[in-house]
Amino acid sequence: MYRNRYFSQVFVFIFMITSLLACSVTENSTSANAKNPQGLQLSTNKLPQSISQAVLRDASRVSGLKIPNLQITQITSTNFSNPCIFQFREVCTKEYNPIPGWIVIVQVQKQPWIYHVNKSGSQILLDPKISNNQLPRKISNGVLSDASKRSGLAISSLKITQATQKTFSNSCVFNFGEVCAQIFDPIKGWEVIVRVKNQSWTYHVDITGTSIVLDPQITKI
Repeated sequence: MYRNRYFSQVFVFIFMITSLLACSVTENSTSANAKNPQGLQLSTNKLPQSISQAVLRDASRVSGLKIPNLQITQITSTNFSNPCIFQFREVCTKEYNPIPGWIVIVQVQKQPWIYHVNKSGSQILLDPKISNNQLPRKISNGVLSDASKRSGLAISSLKITQATQKTFSNSCVFNFGEVCAQIFDPIKGWEVIVRVKNQSWTYHVDITGTSIVLDPQITKI
């Protein structure tokens, strides 16, 4: 009789301990999911909300989609070895001049867009390989108007075939200078290709559309 009562008490004790452990695991799991509801691959250094919003605003501006239709799917904290790597250049120097920041992936419809962002969020760069013809209307109208004046063709006979968001390293590069200084004074903007009869004209345009520069090597029609 005493032995049966003893085993009953032991069983109740074990059951209570097991229940408490199960509740603890459930609470931890629920808490983790609440902090990361979308299951993002987040780094230990969480991306500040102000920067994530700035990235989404840029993706919205470039893609023409509303922010609620965009999603940050991956955030990776990293040290870019030098400004060249940070700016997505294919041919880079070997110098070590690190820029701490993040690689941020934004899902834009079915396409992942890659951003490089520095620690302070003052530089937000989209991979220049991502091209998009949805230029702001002000810029597309300005480029087509310039091409029309230079070529003597009607705007309706011209076509923008490619528009790529780009950060030009300095004003010399922006203005198609063949011999440029090594200073880094970035100009955010676009590289725009316009089809003019059988030619492709390359334009550099700043982000506001106030400076529209045609490649001087283009042979006028």
